[in-house]
Amino acid sequence: MAPQPTPHHNRLHALAGAWMGEEVVADTPWMPGGKARSFVTAKPVLGSFFLEQDYRQERDGQETFRAKGLFTFDLDRNEYRLFWFDNLGFAPADPAGGAWDGNTLSVIRKSSRALARHTITIRSPHEYEQVIENSWDEGASWMPVTTGLYRRRSDDHSPLSHVA
Repeated sequence: MAPQPTPHHNRLHALAGAWMGEEVVADTPWMPGGKARSFVTAKPVLGSFFLEQDYRQERDGQETFRAKGLFTFDLDRNEYRLFWFDNLGFAPADPAGGAWDGNTLSVIRKSSRALARHTITIRSPHEYEQVIENSWDEGASWMPVTTGLYRRRSDDHSPLSHVA
C-alpha cells in the first residue's frame, strides 16, 4: 500500500483554494512600498503530501511580483517546511522551517541576504492573514515586508474550501 499523508500534511489543506488579498507592501531594496492586490491559488499535490501555492501580486493593474511556494510536513525533522521561489531570482539556500501554534503557521527562511519569516493565521475557512517580515540582524529585530488579508474567492469551488 502506498504511503498516506498524515494529519500534519492534511492540516495544510486549510490554505487550499482560490484567494484574493489586499496587501500593504513596505519599501525594500527590491521594490517600492504601497498597496497591492494579490491572487493566490493553492492545491494539494503529489498524493497530498505537499501543498502547491501560486502567488501573483498586482499594483495599478500591472503584475509586480510572482512566487511559487511548496509546503509540506517533514517527518524526519518534525516540522513544517516551505520551499519558496519568486521572480526576484534568488535561489533558496534551504527551505523554511517552522510549526503551527493554534491557528498560526510560522516558518523562517534563511538566505545570504536576510532571514524571512512567513506568519499565516487562519481566521476562518474563508479568510487568512499573512505577514512576511525580514531580519538583517539574525532575528534580533524584524521589519514587515508584506502584510495581507486574503479572502476565499466567490468562484472557489475547491472540494477543500470548507477545511479550517
